[in-house]
Amino acid sequence: MATARQCYRWTLATGGALLLCLLALPAASATEPVEPGPRPGLMSENPQDQARFREALEAHQEGVGGDEDAVRRAQNLLEELQRAHPNDARVRAFLGNTYVLRARDAVLFRKMKWLRQGVDLLDEAVAAAPDDPHVRSVRAVNSYQLPALFGRSEIAREDFGTLLAWTRDHPERFTPDLLRFVYYHAGQFYEGEDDYQSAQLYELALSTDSDSVSDEQIRGALSAVQ
Repeated sequence: MATARQCYRWTLATGGALLLCLLALPAASATEPVEPGPRPGLMSENPQDQARFREALEAHQEGVGGDEDAVRRAQNLLEELQRAHPNDARVRAFLGNTYVLRARDAVLFRKMKWLRQGVDLLDEAVAAAPDDPHVRSVRAVNSYQLPALFGRSEIAREDFGTLLAWTRDHPERFTPDLLRFVYYHAGQFYEGEDDYQSAQLYELALSTDSDSVSDEQIRGALSAVQ
């Protein structure tokens, strides 16, 4: 049997619809509340484009919560913004994540197309802006939330390691919203592997003044590892 990493590499290289890998993608569930997220701005300062980006991020988060129509709205807005700002790595990162949401929602034979496009865009975004924590955090969260079959766990580990080092060495790179978001999701990533570290990260998230992840959600995660 192929290993998880071989499975991932084979499917990305060939576009083959390996049934085991594709069925591991979670299906959209009923729409449910989802965290607001860190809400970054565009690298461009154009106010109209900034407004469209905020609209796209709102639709993206609704899509994360299971709203398939919102995923398509986010895709349309982000593709439009990418055409206007092809070098904006933040647009590219969120568009990549949106394509992975399309893979979640797609019928079986289209899942690999969307997944391949999504992870490629996420990797391109980080390569284009490797020091931007907004960009790297999108890939980190996407990578750890994909099933392990797709071989993205080590990318998540690298990204969270980099992000947490930056929180210590370059805190000026983070808004409070992003800081709480990173602490919470890093805690989720390490849960089960190092519950003590997870608990510390959840405590740091709670101590950060932001609503990017709710206190209730963080306290629930913290209680699970104490």
